[in-house]
Amino acid sequence: MLLKILTKNSPDAIEFSEKVKKIAEEMGFKITEENDQDYVLVIGGDGTFLKAVKFNSPIIGIKFGRRSALLDVNPENVKDVFTRLIKGEYTVEEYVMLDIKTDQIRAIAFNEVAILFDNPETILGSVIIHDKKVTFEGDGVLVSTPQGSWAWSYSATRTLLHRDINGLEITFMNCIIPDVRNIIIPIKEKIRVKLENKGRPQIAKVVVDGEVVGYLRSGEDEEAMITQHDRKAKILRFYRQINLGYL
Repeated sequence: MLLKILTKNSPDAIEFSEKVKKIAEEMGFKITEENDQDYVLVIGGDGTFLKAVKFNSPIIGIKFGRRSALLDVNPENVKDVFTRLIKGEYTVEEYVMLDIKTDQIRAIAFNEVAILFDNPETILGSVIIHDKKVTFEGDGVLVSTPQGSWAWSYSATRTLLHRDINGLEITFMNCIIPDVRNIIIPIKEKIRVKLENKGRPQIAKVVVDGEVVGYLRSGEDEEAMITQHDRKAKILRFYRQINLGYL
């Protein structure tokens, strides 16, 4: 089996990673630096995990971060996890992801896509679903997956989505309008986000899982299209399921 190891950039995590590589190789695994891995092994926290989901391989998560809410393996259990992996003694959790497309951007989100102000002033924009338009003015808007609803969006709304709901959460960030904080929609819906005419050009940051991936500008034809991605992130669970705060 081929393992790609992603490690948090801290001295203790890097030191631990070397020990993990040695254990893995002694147990018959091969460590790869290419994109031919069977599994991605994460040693870190949620930030390192979010990088791993882009590799389109099942993920094993070793808790080595401040929160590590998405990961279920403690460092002392690494050898036991490798034994269970060889024997197939694990469950697979699948998590929906999002596609974000503009004229210049193609990206995948595990938690959320955010369209946010780039200058210290409000942005005027609209969210369009099935040709129904909701205008907003404020710091911007988030579109979150169920697992993303407990992250950035939760700090704004204190709302959590259960994974079985099959929904997305649209969160309006510090908005003057509309007079709602969030909207829950079916997960299959297509969401378009545009910047409206404010009397002068506007620009907004496009943020995917905490990383700025580009910009959206006001203009008649420019918009961000957000849809469900055609694959799901797969996480191997060896000890327990992660409920991320839902019931």
